[in-house]
Amino acid sequence: MRKSRKSPSGLTLTLLLMLITYSITSSLIVLSPTAFSQDTNTPIKKDQALSSDTNTTQGVIPSAESVYQSQSMVLPSSVKLFVWYIVNEAHEDSSTEQHKYVSDHNPIYLPANIVIPQGTAISFLDADAPWDTPHPHAISVMDSSGNVVYTTGKMDYTNASVPKVLPVGKYSVTDAKYVWMKGSITVSSSQKPTGNLVVGGFYAPTNQVANDKDNDGGVHPGWLGYYKTEFPNNGFKVLSLFDFHYATCKYCPGEFWPDQKTADHTLLIYSTEQSTDQALAKLSKMVWNNVYI
Repeated sequence: MRKSRKSPSGLTLTLLLMLITYSITSSLIVLSPTAFSQDTNTPIKKDQALSSDTNTTQGVIPSAESVYQSQSMVLPSSVKLFVWYIVNEAHEDSSTEQHKYVSDHNPIYLPANIVIPQGTAISFLDADAPWDTPHPHAISVMDSSGNVVYTTGKMDYTNASVPKVLPVGKYSVTDAKYVWMKGSITVSSSQKPTGNLVVGGFYAPTNQVANDKDNDGGVHPGWLGYYKTEFPNNGFKVLSLFDFHYATCKYCPGEFWPDQKTADHTLLIYSTEQSTDQALAKLSKMVWNNVYI
């Protein structure tokens, strides 16, 4: 007579189910991608989107990596104003002084070229630091016939130009004094602004630098960790980041130009729905807080 097998006890079944559940959970944790946040102690993946508003911002505004690689931005109709960042050391001659730049990608304007919808305004933001010699900028925008259709007038460090809406067309951009500072604008008739976003790019050291003082002894706290807090605190969303390394100054310690403070930088793309005046005033302060001199 065959003996019947005893059924597992309730305790045994409970332990078995707990073991299976633990194994499945562990596998999911291992296979899931790393999550990133805006916490300053959390590592940021290159070209990591930080804004949760992906449907209305990150989905249509070019990522930091694409801006870095292509040196251009095609902006959607959700943008009412693009803030065009003039990069530190942009006044240095591009034919002989490229080793002084923050990068060989977008070294003059961030980015070098933009495409905007008809009706979207532009404003230049001067982040070319003045120590020891001030070098204000006056940017001219010229149409395809070479006629100047807009000029910013003199802009000192941290100044932003009065926003300007250009007619449909293609334009070249240059500085009145530093003629190698060239860029381009295309104003497209295919769409018109329907949103109220202020959008722009920003450079910052990826890590805290050893010397955060300017040549007058003023302290500048700006670096990526600082701005990951300051942008949100000032009403901006950080949409994406891209880290890069640029070291081509063969006679400089660390092979980076000393005024840039480091060879490791981050390109940051931001947006806000604040008024134009509010956004530009806050950006001006954040430019001054940066460590570049």
